[in-house]
Amino acid sequence: MAVEENRCAAAERAAITLGSAVAPRVMSAPEREQLRHPMERRIVTVVALLETFLIVVVLGLLIGGAEWLAARPTIAKYKTHARILVVAVLAAPLVMTYALRRRRLLAQEESICLGTAQLPEIHSVLVRHCLRAGIPVPDLYLSDGVDHTTSFEWRGQSCIVLSTHDFDLFPCAADDMIDFALAREVGSICLGHTRVRQELLSTFVAPIPFLRGPLHEIRTYSRDRYGAVLAPRALRALIVTASGDRLLNRIDVDAYFAQLDQEAEGGVWKTIIWLIRKRVPLAHRVEQLRRAGLLTRY
Repeated sequence: MAVEENRCAAAERAAITLGSAVAPRVMSAPEREQLRHPMERRIVTVVALLETFLIVVVLGLLIGGAEWLAARPTIAKYKTHARILVVAVLAAPLVMTYALRRRRLLAQEESICLGTAQLPEIHSVLVRHCLRAGIPVPDLYLSDGVDHTTSFEWRGQSCIVLSTHDFDLFPCAADDMIDFALAREVGSICLGHTRVRQELLSTFVAPIPFLRGPLHEIRTYSRDRYGAVLAPRALRALIVTASGDRLLNRIDVDAYFAQLDQEAEGGVWKTIIWLIRKRVPLAHRVEQLRRAGLLTRY
């Protein structure tokens, strides 16, 4: 309790130093948990169980199922693929460690560390989000060495690498993009996505599209919910990726929502595509936030 109070007090002092007239109300732990997508924990559990079951079955067939495979040549021809899959999954801890070290080196050697003396206007956005979420302010870096803004944990310290690619294509909407991107990464930290166990799960399922896709999508929805709550113009940051910043202010939001309602469809093909796609469609992200009542007009 004392640690939490000291942390909040430190965040309030940082906000005052940056010129905040009134510090925003800090979210409680239950409020932060409510921002997690209702299906996230369930999908994470299912993905982890399916991953374990799949690897056990494949290992069993490779080790003790020689006769069974010999009688089924159609399946046996995939033995090489199965071995590669097993090796990729078993090597996940090493791959994860390498990925974390690579991100840390990128932050140290190919990035600019932001703070009160370096681009303070951007750093103050992160401080504001962290104050609202009630978490310590992570280290913040700016780099063009990553395709998308990302966050990770290194030796107990949370770090965010803000990618210039997220906003350099939309200079007129850069403030909205930065605000939303940082809010989502604060959400990622609050949701525990940067912890070793969750990083390891992501690495385990990376070689398996029908497990990687649902995990990535549900986490995207949870981070978006944080972005919508912490960043007041989240809708602008989402729509600008489709409209471009020059036409952003001319977009009719109600007409866009009507388009989403009209084009909504289900079916088996949608389910199959959902399992294997790499990128979460903009329409789905907007629709998820609409259903949660978290989008505000701009």
